[in-house]
Amino acid sequence: MLSYVVACVTLFNSGKSEIMVRARGRSIPKAVDTVEMLKHSFFKGLFVKSVEIGSEDIRNYNGRAASISIIEIIIAKETNMETET
Repeated sequence: MLSYVVACVTLFNSGKSEIMVRARGRSIPKAVDTVEMLKHSFFKGLFVKSVEIGSEDIRNYNGRAASISIIEIIIAKETNMETET
């Protein structure tokens, strides 16, 4: 999970003011943990701008139709926010 956090920190440090963390199925808790870790350990003033939940219809490995849950979390920072040291 730390690699996801590092990727988000890199995006914010490259000048992005908001990013989307998206996950499907069993990866949803990992996305939520990533956002919480960013909010509490890396950035002051980081906030969740929006959360969208839903499902996607897919075909699984044996060709059957299946539905999988998805989450999209948009997180944003203030333009004058600094990383904690």
